[in-house]
Amino acid sequence: MAVTNESTSGATPACTLCSRLGFVVTRLAVPAWITAGALAKLLENDPRNLPKPIFDLVLSLDGTFGLQGVAWMDFALRSICGTEFVIAAMILCMPRVARPLALAVLTLFCVILLWLIGTGWAKDGFEAVLKGSCGCFGKSGMNPLYMLMIDGALLGGVLRARKACGCSTRSCIAGGGPAAIVAAVGIAVAFGMPAPPVQLEDPTANTPTPPDVTPTVPPTAWPARPSQVQPYYLPDFATWVGKPLASQPEMALLDAPPPATISSGTWIVMLYRADCEHCHEVLEAHFVGSLKRPALLIGIPDHDPANEQPMPCTECTIRTFLKGPNYVVQTPVVMRMKDGVVEAVCTDPEDDGSLAEVLEGGS
Repeated sequence: MAVTNESTSGATPACTLCSRLGFVVTRLAVPAWITAGALAKLLENDPRNLPKPIFDLVLSLDGTFGLQGVAWMDFALRSICGTEFVIAAMILCMPRVARPLALAVLTLFCVILLWLIGTGWAKDGFEAVLKGSCGCFGKSGMNPLYMLMIDGALLGGVLRARKACGCSTRSCIAGGGPAAIVAAVGIAVAFGMPAPPVQLEDPTANTPTPPDVTPTVPPTAWPARPSQVQPYYLPDFATWVGKPLASQPEMALLDAPPPATISSGTWIVMLYRADCEHCHEVLEAHFVGSLKRPALLIGIPDHDPANEQPMPCTECTIRTFLKGPNYVVQTPVVMRMKDGVVEAVCTDPEDDGSLAEVLEGGS
């Protein structure tokens, strides 16, 4: 018995250390990491910065519960953040389910990051993996590779920590009461936090005068700037076909009206970002030199100035959306107009047939 007691007592410090490490990683680090990501996305309030597979899923469910457009995107973003708060609360307060839940969530995070890395690498090479944000912390997050290293380290820590402190109870609902209270607070924050106020920046102070000297559309022919703006705009370009470009609410947010000739003849309109590589591939392939048709380029101002690329088009009329709202648009978007009415739209620049039809079709 004495030998047994000595052996047991000798093993106790190691077991205690393992238990403490398991508690710190599983019950503290993981829920803190999940909560930080949810708060970052909630404060940023831009669904476009969600991880791409999540954003695509949200877009595909537009109209759920009778909510469409901005209302649906706002509800979806807050629901995602609220769900993360609930998961963090359960991991923090419910010892019996903490480890399996942490394993499931971190595995899901890693799968999403691996998908982002794989698709980025296949499309633009390894350099694309090191650029941009994965969306886990919104636009301010790290690139997918670095985020995968952190999530992978947390996942490995949870796997190694077979026992987290306090999980000796057999009841799966132990800690459910505190978890419910913490989760309720999280849900209240997710759905109760007001959207940050949106103010349009003064175009005369922040936007240079457009280089073209063509007379602009008279104020009565172009939508007036709204007194209040939405936190973000989510255009459904398929519904623009057959309607005047000027009828779309986003067009009231241009830094200046387009030329008066926009309402007559055939025009090509392209939405782009100054740091978008695909946008510049389209510009360099179709908008260099003498243009067959007049073109209006509309810049989306949320680009990274450090990655801004030079404008190759010298004959294009250039306008920019005003800073303030978030423009939930995947660029580039190319449209053809006839007498001010949208005739065709291409939202996938890699679809050569659709792009050629927009650029070359019509009369």
